[in-house]
Amino acid sequence: MRGGERKASLVEHESMGDRIAIASVTIVGLAFASNAARGIIDHGDATSHMVPGLHGATGLIGLSMMIYVWNLGRKTKSQKESGERFARTKEVHGRISDVVGVLALLHAFLGFLYLLSIL
Repeated sequence: MRGGERKASLVEHESMGDRIAIASVTIVGLAFASNAARGIIDHGDATSHMVPGLHGATGLIGLSMMIYVWNLGRKTKSQKESGERFARTKEVHGRISDVVGVLALLHAFLGFLYLLSIL
């Protein structure tokens, strides 16, 4: 891509990254809230389901990686705007985002298995 099309695509990419980061934090927050509600319903104690199992632990790791990828994207943008070298940061951002994508698929599968165990 060249010129205006590339700039528009980059703005959309940055906007999508912001939305995905916000959605990731929101989803993890909802997961904690649902575990608290489940704990109250099952045991009368909101903390009884707060210790994460495999699915919850991988979710927290994934959230950490997602925030790291988001920060790398922001760092790439600031380096580019200030005229600094940004190729390495951009490359790391891309590679780690690929890993996060694959891990998100595995996490979704673990979530499906977890849902089956609850039902």
